[in-house]
Amino acid sequence: MIYPIIRKYLYGWLLAFSLLAVSCGQEEEITEATSNPATPTETGDVILNFTVAGDLSTRTDLSGSDNVQHVTAVHLYIFDGTGDNSSCLASEDIGWLAYFGNHAPTTTATMRYHVKYTGLVNGSPYTFLAIGLDDRSGSTYGLPSTIKVGTTVLSQAIATLAGSEASTWTAIRQSELFAGATILTPNSYGTQGNVDLWRRVAGVMGWFTNVPTQISGNIVSALRITLYTQQNKSVPLLQRQQTPVFKDYINSPLNASTDGQILIEIPVPSGTTSATVLSKGTYVLPVPAPTPVNTNDYTLKVEIVNAAGTTLRSTRVTLSDNDDSSTGNGTGIIDPEGVYRFPIVANRFYGIGTKAVPINLGANLTRNYITSKILPHWEMIKEENN
Repeated sequence: MIYPIIRKYLYGWLLAFSLLAVSCGQEEEITEATSNPATPTETGDVILNFTVAGDLSTRTDLSGSDNVQHVTAVHLYIFDGTGDNSSCLASEDIGWLAYFGNHAPTTTATMRYHVKYTGLVNGSPYTFLAIGLDDRSGSTYGLPSTIKVGTTVLSQAIATLAGSEASTWTAIRQSELFAGATILTPNSYGTQGNVDLWRRVAGVMGWFTNVPTQISGNIVSALRITLYTQQNKSVPLLQRQQTPVFKDYINSPLNASTDGQILIEIPVPSGTTSATVLSKGTYVLPVPAPTPVNTNDYTLKVEIVNAAGTTLRSTRVTLSDNDDSSTGNGTGIIDPEGVYRFPIVANRFYGIGTKAVPINLGANLTRNYITSKILPHWEMIKEENN
């Protein structure tokens, strides 16, 4: 009978094939285990998602189409650690404008980017710091070149008014500046992180109507929004402590001769009527709340002046109860005058009045204070100042 013989050889062949398959499977499993190193030596790709935010980073929920940004360039700096003395290893232009087809987005936008620098070491933390510049802020602050590879350390990652800006502070009024950072520890399998860029400047703007053209026989020349101190000329690019003590600023006042306390001056032209709405805005670097000294302390004040700059009328500005009016002094002492003393915080837009409801400065209207609000309409500073 031939069938039993064939069956016998067939069973034998199948058995041998099965043993061979098991043997190969065991060898593959061992090889796979030994090829997975416990301490990888080559660093995988580092991918960052950069987001430039058009909206506010505040507690108030004021989102909408009016939240805009004007960033045209984003630069990345890589620091070899997280401490103050970590040095800058590399600087890269991430190609923000080209990524969006040479049409810079004006609302919140995100770009995915492969880091080009190849000197990263596995297991070591790095700080990835990015700045976002508009068409003016590069020359206003001397960026990106003022942060130098091999020279600048993390504690020196600041933006300072460059050249004549420190004495004229004209370009800062329309110069947006964004920054953000993340800390990553690379490995051989690839590392991803997010860098969210927020404004490192604040905005202040006023809208006024029924502006008097004369006060006690004196001709009104202009409206002013003034700060209690000289504006600062520097700001940290890495956000610092916000509460309970506000430290997110650099004490770097402009020279007193520059009239750096005057944030905004709005001319009052002849022929101004009670229905005329006068408005203007500016960017300003963060400042702390003033230290309580007397009952006339304030952060912001609205002034009406004559041609000689003499104040004819002035009114202190408070912050709306719906906004965070904490002075950031952290003393815990109840301060009845505290509503007039608040820090100017980066990425907040302080609106004195609004376009729809301007502040009435009528000659017969007596005001003890004017209330400001944190608003989302950042584009108005650009639009109404051009």
